[in-house]
Amino acid sequence: MARRVKALPGPAKTQGFVEIVEGVHIFIGGDGGTNFGLVLTDEKPVIIDNDIRIRKAFVSGMKEITRKSPGLVLNTHHNFDHTSDNGYYHKRGAVSVGEENVRLEMEREENEGIWVKQMAGRPQKVEHLIGKLHIAPPMVTFEGEISIRYGGRLFEMVHIGHCHTKGDTVVWMPEERILFTGDLLDYRTHPVARLGNFGNWINATPKLKKFPAKFLIPGHGPIPTQPASKVWDEFRGYMTKLRSRTAAALKKHRTIAKAVTSVHMDEYRNWFRSNLVPQNATLMAKELRKKRR
Repeated sequence: MARRVKALPGPAKTQGFVEIVEGVHIFIGGDGGTNFGLVLTDEKPVIIDNDIRIRKAFVSGMKEITRKSPGLVLNTHHNFDHTSDNGYYHKRGAVSVGEENVRLEMEREENEGIWVKQMAGRPQKVEHLIGKLHIAPPMVTFEGEISIRYGGRLFEMVHIGHCHTKGDTVVWMPEERILFTGDLLDYRTHPVARLGNFGNWINATPKLKKFPAKFLIPGHGPIPTQPASKVWDEFRGYMTKLRSRTAAALKKHRTIAKAVTSVHMDEYRNWFRSNLVPQNATLMAKELRKKRR
């Protein structure tokens, strides 16, 4: 009988707002839910990412921290759970900023009629929003990178490339050494990769490690307490193991469907969203098959 693989540590169960340094608050989704940033400045606050389904909890928590409404909204990528409440903040005077692919991908999903529908059937209901909620793309877009000086703080938005999505961008606060990674990093949480490119993602890790971050703010999962380099190595290790195990499965089985059933990531069973292993293995298998052609 095969011995069961030892599980790696699971994530902390933190949820709600935490202040990591003076004036920088992180809303942690809990159980692998989406994280958001709230940064106080000498002018209005800046928020990083948003989700209409979390509006009530986020806004009520924000009002306990500041009476000012946000002046800037920074989008790390286009996904619904990171941009779907842009419009709410636009109506209240905020200016949103995102990489050009964020706008293009939001428009694509709106035109395909999937912007809201793709989120149906999840615990946080959206069915009542189908046909009513429309995209609100970033008002200011850029290519490559952009530096934003606002309210005495510096925010550098850097497009990393097509990893999780085509518009994957980090928000770097160099003075505080805080890196908002968006879904380029899901800490001790299995990534959602249906629109991703694992090869690019693995190759992007050295670039991401160059940011001398004291704090990494992942798109999902708790705030890491490990050094940033170890966190990136741990996440990259997940992807490289997934690649090698999927490649081995493809050698044994003719079809992707059969290969995926033999891909196991048992040491990551304590991470949030462990049910995503088959989906991620399927994407990896398709990438590997495409590369061989």
